[in-house]
Amino acid sequence: MRAEMRISERNTTAVLSGVAGFVDIAGFIALFGMFTAHVTGNLVAFVGVVADPTAVGAVARLAMLPVFMTSVAVAALLTRTIRRRGGAPLRPLLTLMAMALAGFCLAGGAFHCAARVRHDWVVTVVAGIGTAAMGVQNTIMRDILKRHSPTTLMTGNLTTFTIELTDILLPTHAGDLLERARNRQRLAASGTPLACFLVGAIVGGCLTSLVGLWSIAVPAVCTGVLSYASQKGARKIVVKPLQPPGFAKKINASAPSELAPLH
Repeated sequence: MRAEMRISERNTTAVLSGVAGFVDIAGFIALFGMFTAHVTGNLVAFVGVVADPTAVGAVARLAMLPVFMTSVAVAALLTRTIRRRGGAPLRPLLTLMAMALAGFCLAGGAFHCAARVRHDWVVTVVAGIGTAAMGVQNTIMRDILKRHSPTTLMTGNLTTFTIELTDILLPTHAGDLLERARNRQRLAASGTPLACFLVGAIVGGCLTSLVGLWSIAVPAVCTGVLSYASQKGARKIVVKPLQPPGFAKKINASAPSELAPLH
């Protein structure tokens, strides 16, 4: 019998939710309102910039779309290749994400002082690295941890949380214990990433206000720890069932040496 030990997917999802909240608020504060964890905000801001001729930053915001798509495509192809070879893609993708976050931290910390205006190319480059890291995370949730709630899209999680909370407080069938248990399970599944995202955003906002994008070292380390834990857990341990002495010999002795011919 083979048993495979690995870090809990639920805990991985919780940590990634905190990472997403941290990275998103850090980019928003340090990069003049750029969103790195999701593209929706940048699309809306891009339309707003286009509508307002006096605003700047349209090119930088629009550039995040192909950057995000490219990182998702690369992560998806990497996942496909690893699975085709019989491997588990979670650890390599977490490693790739940790490396991208480390690059985001170094680039943001080293060059942010040169980004004096929104349309500066430095903002585009630094935000692109962070967006690429979050593209990998979105691929992990979409292609590997698909059974769990999203870690970057809090609108859906908040919607599910509100619906399940309403069903618990005002149930349709008060005596249906099974349905109430399912509601509580779905409430926890959507509420955990929501809470972790909020905690990550609070911590990220405070640290980024103090040290700038050097604060990204925290989510980079957290993702690296997840990758290391996945590596430790990916080792397969062979558990041999206990057998009395001579058991195998008795089995072999009692087995016929050849099959009787069919008549």
